[in-house]
Amino acid sequence: MHLPLDSIVGRDPELGIARQFILDAAAAGPGSLVLEGVAGIGKSAIWSRVVHDARAEGVAVRVCRCSESDRAFAFAGLGDLLDGLDGDVLSGLPRVQGQALSAALLRSGDSFEPVGTRVVGVAVLSVLRGLARSGPLVLAVDDVQWLDASSRSALSFALRRLADEPVRLIVSCRTEPGGTGAAEADLGIRGQRLTVGPVSVGVLQRIVSAQLGRTFSRPTLTRLHEATGGNPMICLEMARALHRRGRDPDVGEPLPVPADLRLLVTERLEGLSEAARQLLLVTAALAHPTVASVLAAFDDSEASSRALTEASAAGLVEFEGERIHFLHPLLASIPYAALAPDDRRRLHRQLAASVTQPEERARHAALGSLERSAVIADALDAASRHARARGSFDAAAELAHLAVSRTPVSEPDALVRRSLDAAEYQFLLGDTAKAHSVIEACLDEAPRGPLRVRGLLMAATIASWESGDATVAALCARAMTEAGDDPLLRARCYVTLADTSPSGATTDLSHAERAVELLESIDAPPTELLAAALTNVALHACRLGRGLDVTGLERAVAMQVAGPLVPVSDRAAPVLGMYLKVVDRFDESRTWLQQVQTSAVDEGDDSALPNTLGHLATLECWAGRFEPALEYAVEGRERAVRTGIRAPMAASAHVLILAHLGRLDEARALGEADLAADDALDFASAVALHSRSLGVTEQMAGNTESAAAHLLRAVRISTEEVGIREPAILRAHPDAVAVLLTLGRLAEAETLIEQLDVSTRTNQLPWSTALAGRCHGLLSAATGARAPALALLESAVADHQHLPMPFERAQTRLIFADLLRRCGHRRDARRQLVAARATFVELGTPGPAARADVELASLGGRTATTALTRVEQRVADLAGQGQTNREVAATLVMSVRTVESHLGRIYRKLGVRSRTELASRLHAQ
Repeated sequence: MHLPLDSIVGRDPELGIARQFILDAAAAGPGSLVLEGVAGIGKSAIWSRVVHDARAEGVAVRVCRCSESDRAFAFAGLGDLLDGLDGDVLSGLPRVQGQALSAALLRSGDSFEPVGTRVVGVAVLSVLRGLARSGPLVLAVDDVQWLDASSRSALSFALRRLADEPVRLIVSCRTEPGGTGAAEADLGIRGQRLTVGPVSVGVLQRIVSAQLGRTFSRPTLTRLHEATGGNPMICLEMARALHRRGRDPDVGEPLPVPADLRLLVTERLEGLSEAARQLLLVTAALAHPTVASVLAAFDDSEASSRALTEASAAGLVEFEGERIHFLHPLLASIPYAALAPDDRRRLHRQLAASVTQPEERARHAALGSLERSAVIADALDAASRHARARGSFDAAAELAHLAVSRTPVSEPDALVRRSLDAAEYQFLLGDTAKAHSVIEACLDEAPRGPLRVRGLLMAATIASWESGDATVAALCARAMTEAGDDPLLRARCYVTLADTSPSGATTDLSHAERAVELLESIDAPPTELLAAALTNVALHACRLGRGLDVTGLERAVAMQVAGPLVPVSDRAAPVLGMYLKVVDRFDESRTWLQQVQTSAVDEGDDSALPNTLGHLATLECWAGRFEPALEYAVEGRERAVRTGIRAPMAASAHVLILAHLGRLDEARALGEADLAADDALDFASAVALHSRSLGVTEQMAGNTESAAAHLLRAVRISTEEVGIREPAILRAHPDAVAVLLTLGRLAEAETLIEQLDVSTRTNQLPWSTALAGRCHGLLSAATGARAPALALLESAVADHQHLPMPFERAQTRLIFADLLRRCGHRRDARRQLVAARATFVELGTPGPAARADVELASLGGRTATTALTRVEQRVADLAGQGQTNREVAATLVMSVRTVESHLGRIYRKLGVRSRTELASRLHAQ
């Protein structure tokens, strides 16, 4: 691909850099180029030329020209960039993404499900990846400082997630004198910044000559250059003013240099007809000025068409299809800003009568009046909800605040409701301080009943993130008092209490159950509220050891599928996926969790992914699938870092997996760092998870005292501080029992075994049944009751057939074999050891496999190492002594490739992964 080198006047170096930036797309992948500089310096001219040249060479370019009026309109910039997008592209997106993008671009009419900006961002990412498959894609944004917040959010979300796709972003950005104002111009995608500076006197002469068809004397040009600082646009406007005079200024005569460009731009516009000037004002005030929308604002379409032609001939506007663009933003902003307030309001009233898009129409109506008006407030209220449904919380919040400002004081209920709407949007935007201040301001004005309850519960939800349980409980109690006997309002209070969990699992469960009872007593209760209540009932009941209400959760999932879209983290599906693994239904758990992962990716819900990945990692670790488990854990940890949130489930699973794989030093280092970080935050549930994983790590390393300390801390925090009564959730009890018995601390072990027994009697879970049996066998052996111990362990091995945890079954076999050997049942012991060792090797867990080898060796006869062939044994011995593959090959007179093949088989047979592990295994024999 070759881009032509002809250029605009005096900007060859800048154009060369920009062209090379486009050329590098295929090889270098995503990147940005920010053309930054003060107003009028020539950024847009360079940007326009690069866009023109790229298109001329067949490069796919999508363009957005921002204007100051665009900033107030949701997804205005994104609409420009994706204008003319093939319908097949949208139809090829996942359903939720296609719906979100269609709503954002106003392609789906007035009826669509509410979505979030993140979903729009993921949809944009999918579109960009799809477009880039055909070759380099250029996104060109002019005057990015005026890009609306919704478009900025969606584009930034998408651009930050590009990997190696050939997508290039080129933007122009106005900076203030001194260079400030372009910090976020790259929309989050790293790249280059090119400061567009002043031009020389010679270049100014060429610009003036090309634009005006005349030249000025060198002294006059020098004075123009000095007066404008080499700014081409300002110089050209001043030159036009001199041109109208028809002569060069006399010596000592001042140049037409105002403090800014207002007078020059005004002077330029004065040559136009009144109709053309009015048309330009309408164009400046519209979010997306098209020929049709501009002409629709006037009664006489023929006269307006002539005025539009006049403005174009004067070099003030240009056309891109039906879209109208000012040649420079100052030509729009200066005359609009110069309007008297009454004239500006009159202009907006004119537009409110002609535009059809609800949000824009309502905004123009609001800007066209200072009075409080029920009609205008209603329109703004509807527009706010429309913007929310399109996924633009920024526009929704702004419109809601406008609605509040226009609501008559004679409508107090509407005033409070709209204030609470505005607060909710601010909360969804992450501005909890502003949301809280809005709620506080309107609570005193709110009448008793639904609005006051809503405000108090919103304040409670915000407090759950900021102020702690006492504040949450107090606010919910006030809401409950305000609710009186209204079953729906009381149900909302109970659901908030169960959601925010200020009172402990037992009380939280009673709140959730009461909410379900109240809601089911109402005809046609809100499905989203009932789904939340059912989810909380199942969640808290399972945590208390009362089993998992799968039917209730499936009912909640069905309600949420049929209802409005809610954030992934707030759905019943994640709870169902997470807790199905607790009740040992691993295949179903995996299916649900993977569906949740897909939803989070499709909808851009980054906050839901680390926890979901952590549960997937834990599930696969329990299932003995350590390779995918490790991938999930690492990805979960990395995503948590990128999003700036704590993800103890992923982090603790990572440590647990590394410990099983024999990477004990790595596991210990990570686990201790994780524990220290969450200890400092008093993050109790996280501390329990980290302590559990560190306890297993130390147990596998043979550090029994340290293992006991960590495991007992995990159990204590989980049961006493977090309130979890179901041992199958943390699964630390069996390992804690084992190390306690090793240390001779039988009474403490018995207490933990009793807790396992309660779970077994209540729920009959395969895990608690098999592991309680193992623990009872260990306890009996520790007290010298060998015959009962043998029977208990034999039964436990059989019970493992119903538990999809091969590692735990192999561990129970290993324990059983040790007792069989000590009781003199050497043949039975060998059978159990061989089976256990085969599982450990298959799973890739070298530590337990080595222990099985030691046990087999103590029995005599054929051991793991003698299972190697004679040649494999010689290769293993030499490699274990530290020889390289080449040295082993030389010693045994074979090729290096043959040595590598032998080592591969040796590693698989012995369950090791490195020469270090091989040497340790051979030394243990």
